[in-house]
Amino acid sequence: METCFELPCPPLPKLPARPLESHKGDFGHALIIGGSRGMSGAIALAGMSALRTGAGWVSVAIPDRCLETVATVSPCLMTIPLAEDGQGRISVDAIEQLEPWFAKATCIAVGPGMGRSRELQLLMSKLLRRAACPLVIDADGLNNLAESGAWPIRTKQPVVLTPHSGEWSRLCGTSAADRLAQCRSAIDTANKFEAVTIVLKGHRTLITDGRSAVLNATGTPAMSVAGSGDVLTGIITGLICQGLTPRDSAHLAVHVHGQAADAAQRANGTHVVLPTELIESVGKVLVEHIGGC
Repeated sequence: METCFELPCPPLPKLPARPLESHKGDFGHALIIGGSRGMSGAIALAGMSALRTGAGWVSVAIPDRCLETVATVSPCLMTIPLAEDGQGRISVDAIEQLEPWFAKATCIAVGPGMGRSRELQLLMSKLLRRAACPLVIDADGLNNLAESGAWPIRTKQPVVLTPHSGEWSRLCGTSAADRLAQCRSAIDTANKFEAVTIVLKGHRTLITDGRSAVLNATGTPAMSVAGSGDVLTGIITGLICQGLTPRDSAHLAVHVHGQAADAAQRANGTHVVLPTELIESVGKVLVEHIGGC
């Protein structure tokens, strides 16, 4: 890990070891919101990734019509059916169904497979105001946020944003073609807001909270496939559930995400690592980063 932005570059965090007398409640509840008709896979990947990372239990909140599809991916995921619009996307009315779950959640992730609509823009605004725990916002969560009027961030909770260059351009207006300018705008933006961490994805992903900046050195072009970002969302969420700060979770997650892809590519001897292969590799790689109790 290194940085070239004249900011501190913290050491790679460790995940605390699990005490012998522990139970699922000790490792948090991940609430992951997203999915839509035709994009159920994204939310399932994020959920499975959070589980493999070590969240004690994971609930995926999805449009009602997607419930059976997601449930068949794994019996390990809990499913929450939500009100939907006529296109199979989550309706703004779902905020009332989600409300009782907010108090139960250790971390909320929102965006994988969500799609975009005016109702989802309103949902994002309401979610930011009502959340009672750290948030991880990815994919169409970011796109709806950019169009919702809730950007810049308007929440009292810590937030991790995980944009790729196109999503960051929609949020901040900096051209996706100018990587250096995007990195500097991410640092400046994070510095303006308390407890905001930005993961600007790409070759040598940037992780910054505005007061520190890290450029990730792990990863391979083999992970350049749809679904890899959903896996990263799940890893960050799972680490927050286990007690790491949002900044430290983002830092360790990005490193492990890339390291797992490197390991899977070597093991499989392929030029592409599928998201499902990446999830299995995450579990094997993460044990290298467990510290003391």
